Amino acid sequence: MLYFSQAADVQEIFKGHAFNTVPYLTVSAMDMKRAPRLDSFYPEEDKWLISGQEVYDARMQITFVNNHLSTDVQIKFTFTTIVINNIIVMIILTAFATLVKQMYNILLNQYTWMFVGLVVYVICTAGTVFSILNGMPIFRFERNEFGAVVITEYFQRGQRGQWAGEGYIMSVMGTIIGLLFLSLNNVEKFSDNKYQQRMYVYILIFVLFVLQQIYLACYRIKSPWYNPSFAPPDYYTTGSLMKDQGNNI
Repeated sequence: MLYFSQAADVQEIFKGHAFNTVPYLTVSAMDMKRAPRLDSFYPEEDKWLISGQEVYDARMQITFVNNHLSTDVQIKFTFTTIVINNIIVMIILTAFATLVKQMYNILLNQYTWMFVGLVVYVICTAGTVFSILNGMPIFRFERNEFGAVVITEYFQRGQRGQWAGEGYIMSVMGTIIGLLFLSLNNVEKFSDNKYQQRMYVYILIFVLFVLQQIYLACYRIKSPWYNPSFAPPDYYTTGSLMKDQGNNI
């Protein structure tokens, strides 16, 4: 565990070093740490306590240091790493350009753009902007008793935050459910046989029911109070409309 009392300490230690990881840090500003405190020496807002089971990448740790010390310390990568990253980017761009040239006729197909639209919809409804702005990891990672990194949480509890991966899970599942509902309107295109069409409808309804139950179970992880149902709970008032007081106060 390293302790820094001022920004110069951080810059001096990190200066001239190339690294991909950084140690766990406790940071503080000199002008507000020398006065004695009754509760603790370091204010709670300047502490980032990381247990031995939690895993954070170097970028998040450096961001924490810069935010609390008003510094601009950057992660230094080796020359080999930079060259490899640039080569990978160039290969991807070249492959993409070649693919566009070879698939010109496919790009004129309306179903191609329908697929592109679905991908854009998934990205836009997955909370991608929130995840980027807040630096959210895919899921919550911790170390088990054997020291291996494992996923301990797929869905963040509460509606005020999310892991990046959970947004894509929900958006993809919602898109698939919507496409299945759309397929019910076009079941006659699958087959001209009435019996087969009926079987397709039964299968689609069953799959829709299963997926919607999974979707509902995932949503209840974040909102346990959410409980829509065709059958009202036992404590609801039953009987004639005269018994219903509506929204009267």
